[in-house]
Amino acid sequence: MREKLAQIFRFKPGESGLVFALGAVLLVNYAAMGVTKVISVSGFLSQVKDQYILLVWAVDMILLILATGLQSLVIDRFDRVKLIMVVLLVFTGLYAILPLAFLFKSFPLSIAYSLIYLLNDQQWRFFPVVFWILVNDIFDPAAGRRLLPVIGTFAFVGTIIGLGVASVDASAHFGAVKLLYFNAIIFFAGFVIATFSLRKVHIISATRTATAVSMKETFTEGWNFIKTIPAFAYLALGMLTTGAVMTVLLYGALSDAELSLGNGFQAFYANYNLLIAIGSILLQALAGRIIEKLSLKNSFLIQPLVMLAGAMLTFFVPGYLSSATAQGVARSSYDTIDSSNRKAFEALVPNEKRGRVSMFIDSYLPSLGTIIGSLITFGIIAAGIGLGLKRDLYSLVYLGLGILLALVAVWSAFRVRKTYDQSMLSWQLKRRTRGSSGVLDKLDFLDGEK
Repeated sequence: MREKLAQIFRFKPGESGLVFALGAVLLVNYAAMGVTKVISVSGFLSQVKDQYILLVWAVDMILLILATGLQSLVIDRFDRVKLIMVVLLVFTGLYAILPLAFLFKSFPLSIAYSLIYLLNDQQWRFFPVVFWILVNDIFDPAAGRRLLPVIGTFAFVGTIIGLGVASVDASAHFGAVKLLYFNAIIFFAGFVIATFSLRKVHIISATRTATAVSMKETFTEGWNFIKTIPAFAYLALGMLTTGAVMTVLLYGALSDAELSLGNGFQAFYANYNLLIAIGSILLQALAGRIIEKLSLKNSFLIQPLVMLAGAMLTFFVPGYLSSATAQGVARSSYDTIDSSNRKAFEALVPNEKRGRVSMFIDSYLPSLGTIIGSLITFGIIAAGIGLGLKRDLYSLVYLGLGILLALVAVWSAFRVRKTYDQSMLSWQLKRRTRGSSGVLDKLDFLDGEK
């Protein structure tokens, strides 16, 4: 059995146990997120008008940027194995406390559901950054290209479990309190798994005990690294526009479905996300081979082109089925091929800077793009309602904006492709390797010939 798994997943000796342990920790996070994603959105939309979720998203991203700034102060200074265990314990505690918002009858339900959503989204952006930086520290770039897609598959298995629970809740009505306690329990299980399976993993952390580093300095160092390497700079622009486009697509899908389905929204949203997760698992299984076939630099074109096609489909074919399809395909692509692509690219960043660079690309920039997309979309809707315009008309305006932003993302991806080979020669792209003098020893220079 073990030999079959090793052959299927291309494991080398000693890799399988660690891969499955890391995958189990990732599974716990995404199972909890699958539960809260559905109950928070459906609960919120049942209490207030759908456009106000855009303001929740904007506030959420502001909080995320602040939280990520604090995270960046420690991510490159402390043992990352211990750090992931602390994060697991923190989320255990938060999910154990949050049910109090529902147990106090005087507490507004709209705020309670907003708190769940805020925690869910912080978890979605915060946990993976810490986790994948740890993974990139454990495996060298060559091993990462093989194993990151395998580990990433556990995220979708966890998502299916969580969404399955939420889907059952649509008819069984477990209630938010029980589901939040369920999340606290599985996070604690993740902590136990991490404690026993990662205790023999030793990471050389880039500690800075002599000098305290401020948040501003941490922010500046990450940005200075990105802007001096052309491929990273264009990728940064692409991630900013990606955050905005994904926001427009998501709001369009939620708004159309809530308007069309009413009380059936929770069941639809749970099953819809379950379908996305299943599709993502299938796509994740192919992600590594797609990246190898197209090469790393060409793979950056996939997500922008998918978003552009999705925005155009939603614009020209109104209705919740088309908008849900567009958002679902874009989400699957973002969480599989694009995520694996970025992680492989970020593995080339030196160990002592990788945390800050990864946070910029995977957190700061998409969050800022979400803020921009949310506020502009909300402004368009508010102006349309104020002018007495029909929903069909003002929705075309923000969908048109999504198309324009997707075109910018496509242009950025072409620039990443054009500057990739030049950027790979930068002296800054070095990292700790095992038995290797540097990152250039691990690069596949055939990328430049494809």
